[in-house]
Amino acid sequence: MGAAHLLCFCTHLFLIVQQSSGQTQKTPAEWDSRQADQFPNPLLNNTKCQVSSPMRICDPNSVLPSQTREASNNLLKSIEGLVILGDPSDKKCLCSRDCPQPTIIMIVALMKCLNKDVHDQWVETKEIAEKFRELWKLDDCSVILASANDNNKYYLNPGKAVVGFLTSNVTDAINNQVNKTFMDGKLASGIELTVGYYSQALNDTVMVETTSQGGDPSPATGAFSAIVIILVVVLGILIVAILIFIYRKHRQAQVQKDLKKKESSANKETELQVLKPEA
Repeated sequence: MGAAHLLCFCTHLFLIVQQSSGQTQKTPAEWDSRQADQFPNPLLNNTKCQVSSPMRICDPNSVLPSQTREASNNLLKSIEGLVILGDPSDKKCLCSRDCPQPTIIMIVALMKCLNKDVHDQWVETKEIAEKFRELWKLDDCSVILASANDNNKYYLNPGKAVVGFLTSNVTDAINNQVNKTFMDGKLASGIELTVGYYSQALNDTVMVETTSQGGDPSPATGAFSAIVIILVVVLGILIVAILIFIYRKHRQAQVQKDLKKKESSANKETELQVLKPEA
């Protein structure tokens, strides 16, 4: 019995040492860039992210309700069918995957709050997002969103290929559009808006790129062509109407001129008859 108790005590002691060594480390509730490596990586299908695989959102602190989290995760996955076009003559791939037509991927990291000793919360959120991009080896066709819910701070970080494809004006405009929603703490709505704006921007740019490469025209191009055709037709009608008007005026003037000639001839004949001596 003594040996059994000793074995039980040693096993219990081993488990305590294991826990204190960090192998069962609890996920922090407060974050800063120094702890970025402790945040679960959703691309590794980490169960701490609390969503079904494949994971595009990670919420270890349960910032969002379970159903909302799953809905946001599905929404983030829906954008991945959109292709970032590159120069067909350039054999260098824009990204490390899906070449030669890489698709966008969007990752969201939700933190409960930042550490209280953080001096500049916005800068810290930005540094955390950039740290996640580095740690998770996200390529240039990705967009990462890091949010600290209790601090109402977020940072939207598009990769270089995304910015290059859409232009910085477009990505900055998207950030401005979603800013108030995130600052108001409406995370799910902010994620939905972000996905929606990026989807729209990518679709619009793909339309323009396809048209320039000889593909189907975009709706904007089709509308412009229709307007040009209508203007040409209207202009043609106006020109015909003006020509008809000029012709009629000219014809009327000619008729009046002919009548005057006839009247003049008739008057001359009358005068001659009057002046002619009687036989």
